[in-house]
Amino acid sequence: MRAGEKAQTGTTLATLKAAALKAVPGGTVYRVETDADGAVYEAHMTKADGTQVTVKFNKSFAVTALQNGMGAAGAAGPGGPAGGMGQGGPGGRTPPAPSGTGL
Repeated sequence: MRAGEKAQTGTTLATLKAAALKAVPGGTVYRVETDADGAVYEAHMTKADGTQVTVKFNKSFAVTALQNGMGAAGAAGPGGPAGGMGQGGPGGRTPPAPSGTGL
């Protein structure tokens, strides 16, 4: 999460997660929080095809936008830089292949 954003819990989390899954069928929600970029809430998701998307909501929990990626530039996803999914995942770094004679 970025400064000014707060993770959601309880009924708010459940309601936003259900709305995000309805907007992005087959996706996986991994974080729901308030939004520092103008929407009231946002859900960070991975679509069924492995791409990332951010679902934006208003105060009534209605979807107002779908953004490819993790929202604002530079926002970090779980375990990796700029929306990455960890080393070797989307947005992550894959270590270089070992060089040499196969040792």
